[in-house]
Amino acid sequence: MGAKFRRASLEETFFKSPFDGLCKHAELTKLGIQELKKGIKLYVDGEFGKAEEHFKKVSKIEHEADRVKMNIWENLPSFIFMPMRREDFMKLLKETDALIDNAENVSVLLPMRNEEIPEPISDDFKQFADKIFEAAKAYDLIMDTFTEVLSTSFSKPSKEKTRKLHEQICQMEYEADNIESKISRWLFNYDEVPLTAVHLLKVVDRMDAIADHAENVADMLVSTLDKK
Repeated sequence: MGAKFRRASLEETFFKSPFDGLCKHAELTKLGIQELKKGIKLYVDGEFGKAEEHFKKVSKIEHEADRVKMNIWENLPSFIFMPMRREDFMKLLKETDALIDNAENVSVLLPMRNEEIPEPISDDFKQFADKIFEAAKAYDLIMDTFTEVLSTSFSKPSKEKTRKLHEQICQMEYEADNIESKISRWLFNYDEVPLTAVHLLKVVDRMDAIADHAENVADMLVSTLDKK
């Protein structure tokens, strides 16, 4: 999954199975969030021009992920043998797509105003971002582990690894929510520059959505295991 991003050819967007397509989509999601992480770090450090270079890459990767998603939707048979129901698979794809969608939302919203993060919430914002990207990293791992689960016919060790990652994602999402609430309370009372408050409230909301959807994906995967 760590390969450098390049635009896929039309042929490369066709997959042997829906899960092959889902793995490709997850790979693009990982790359997009990696670029977002680099961009946010540069933005917080005041390197706005360099940050925007990474934010633009997020949008390009999101567009490629959309091509993969549409290909899966358009070519998913009505009846196919899969480890989950077709409807559940479509919901899973929708949730994974929401991660890269919200990464792009942040990459578009944040550079709309090039400004320092207010000093009273600067440390909280950095800690919040760390939690979001920890959750996103755990999402990468749980997608890899679930692939392992499928390849081992739902072996007990692979199932246990999936459940442990699920617990980690839930904890990270909970911690991110708590920090977001703290940042939001401060911003709602920040009267000096109202536009800054509105801007950052939208940004942290979209960032938190990344962790929310990572948790939703993990919930769905564990639910699939519980049915086996």
